[in-house]
Amino acid sequence: MSKDSENTLSRRTMLIAAAGAAPFLAIGEAKAALLAQAAVHYQATPKDGKQCSDCSHFVEPNACKLVAGDIAPAGYCVLFAKKAS
Repeated sequence: MSKDSENTLSRRTMLIAAAGAAPFLAIGEAKAALLAQAAVHYQATPKDGKQCSDCSHFVEPNACKLVAGDIAPAGYCVLFAKKAS
C-alpha cells in the first residue's frame, strides 16, 4: 500500500466511525427520549398525596424531564420521585 492509500483508508475509517456515532449523539436531544403519558399512567390529579409539583422531574410551569406533553402541577404518574428537601 502506498502512503496515500494508507491516509485514505484512515480518513474513510474515521468517517465511518463518526457516522456510526451520530445516533448516540442524538440521544442527548430531550424530546426524542420523552415517554408517552399513557406509558407512565399520567393523570392530571394527585394520587395518595403525590403530585408533579413535588416531583424531582417536574419542570415549571407545566413540563417534565421524562414525560412528553403538558404536565399539570397537580398531576401524577408512576415515575414520581419526591424532591430532595
